[in-house]
Amino acid sequence: MNTKQLERKIKFQINKFFPELDLRQINFSEGIDSSPEGTYVFFKNDKFHVIFTEKGKIRMHEEYNIIDDVLWEVLEIVLFDMAMDYALKNREQGKDFRRLLFNQEIELFGKFGAEFKNKKVNEIKNILKESPYNDDIV
Repeated sequence: MNTKQLERKIKFQINKFFPELDLRQINFSEGIDSSPEGTYVFFKNDKFHVIFTEKGKIRMHEEYNIIDDVLWEVLEIVLFDMAMDYALKNREQGKDFRRLLFNQEIELFGKFGAEFKNKKVNEIKNILKESPYNDDIV
């Protein structure tokens, strides 16, 4: 596999459910310290790589063996933006907006199968253990 093939596979999976989704924020190329800020997804040395650069430095570099792990990372970025937009537009006075945000994330991730949905549900459960909903927000 090469980076171009990886890009096609990731975009194919996402476009099945969200054909209008703008994926320009994901750079399907190798990211290095001097790369412009952003997320870079590429295939090198028989591994999938996801890199985040900021202020001229690599701030996060993850390597994966499974393409679904890369898809998850890309979805975390693009679906969060969709869910946040939905939550902010549909905010309810006196309710923690994360209720809408998290429910929307679960729904969006669920389109990619039960494994993705369950992973998101468990992630949110862990967030809520540390920071429960606060519906007294004005």
